[in-house]
Amino acid sequence: MVDRLSVASKLKNILPFYYGWVVVGASGTAVFARMAPNITTLTIFIFPLSQQFGWSRTLISGSVSAGALAALVLSPAIGWAIDRYGVRPVLVVSMVVLGLAMTSLAWATTPLTFYLAFAAARVVFHTPAPIGASTVVSRWFIKKRGRAIGVIFLCGAIGGLVFTVLAAQMIEHFSIKAAWLSLGIVVFAVAVAPAMFLVVERPADIGLLPDDDQTPRPDLDSNESAVSSGNGSLDEDSWTVAETLKTRSFWLLFLMGMAMLGVSTGNNVHIGAFYRDQGLTLTSSAAALGLGWVVSAFSSIIWGRVLERIESRYAYSIAFLALGVSTLFLLTVDSPGRAFMAAGMIGITSSGSNVVMSIMYANYYGRNSLGRIRGISETGVLIGQSAGPLVVGVLFDSRGSYSFVFLLFGGIALACCLIVLTAKPPIRPARPLRTGQETLI
Repeated sequence: MVDRLSVASKLKNILPFYYGWVVVGASGTAVFARMAPNITTLTIFIFPLSQQFGWSRTLISGSVSAGALAALVLSPAIGWAIDRYGVRPVLVVSMVVLGLAMTSLAWATTPLTFYLAFAAARVVFHTPAPIGASTVVSRWFIKKRGRAIGVIFLCGAIGGLVFTVLAAQMIEHFSIKAAWLSLGIVVFAVAVAPAMFLVVERPADIGLLPDDDQTPRPDLDSNESAVSSGNGSLDEDSWTVAETLKTRSFWLLFLMGMAMLGVSTGNNVHIGAFYRDQGLTLTSSAAALGLGWVVSAFSSIIWGRVLERIESRYAYSIAFLALGVSTLFLLTVDSPGRAFMAAGMIGITSSGSNVVMSIMYANYYGRNSLGRIRGISETGVLIGQSAGPLVVGVLFDSRGSYSFVFLLFGGIALACCLIVLTAKPPIRPARPLRTGQETLI
């Protein structure tokens, strides 16, 4: 068996750049693959699935809620596993599960089998891939954390584009079965090997420091809780889970994540069907969704750089503002041109929420317990993601229109852009920091 640390140690001396960027790329493949069961891919399937099997939109969109509820139960355990066993084994196992789940959807011809397979895929989408990738990258970068996390979600945006277009083309030219199989094959081909052989948990494991700011120290303890960040202060003074749960800011972020993903997921699960209702063809709908992912890809990098320059709660407020405006703009969509404009705005919002939340938790609470903290916080996100699509589906089925939903959800997002400003960085009372046998006061 290949000694991956030996491989990484050799690569760090050969590569002309910091090995942390290899970790970003390797973990980014998992975030890319994670997008196979993303909601814009599902929205491509809603119309043909309802025609082929006679399933209602509420039934199909309910699979997203089923996945969110399953992840809601598993998320704290997955966060614990990331901190206990490391990101690498969690990513490898989750990519194998994701590939199997996506290929099995080719034979899911009843609601039960469809729900089981899609829910399994969505568990990977929700927790191990994004939290694992952002956690390991946060350990490798401090000063450049914004751009590194931005690259991670750039990979996710590219995945969203690739899987959405691939699904549309396979459905249009072949069949629904061929579309599911192709998505699963791409997951296996792209994501398993990089996670297995290139991801290294911490820079200290191969004698490096975060951001590669200083001379590498091979004797550095891999379990260090504080190293110099290059700005004269200690690295992040990481919080414990118990300390984190006592802060007002954590619970505000918990509720804001619930609102952000409730609104955006509710909109996005149904947007493909909404475009079809507005007279767009399947190809035009897929093209509009694809444009959204292109915009998301570029804006992920921009969001990351912005978060290196302004306080994260202000960036989060901007993301909520963009969500509210884009949701209300959907009320005006009556042509392909406006659908493309809406998709672009949604792309900006999608990348912003992903990048901001990942960076905000790391900046507020540090690196050492980040997996468990994110695992707990993700339960709020999952409540929103499970409720949003069902609310939209029920309101559409009862009213025959999405107009009331867009008004309601747009108002919620605009209110949250003000509320999130109160989530100030937490301040913990000073305490001794132990390193080795010495105590620093």
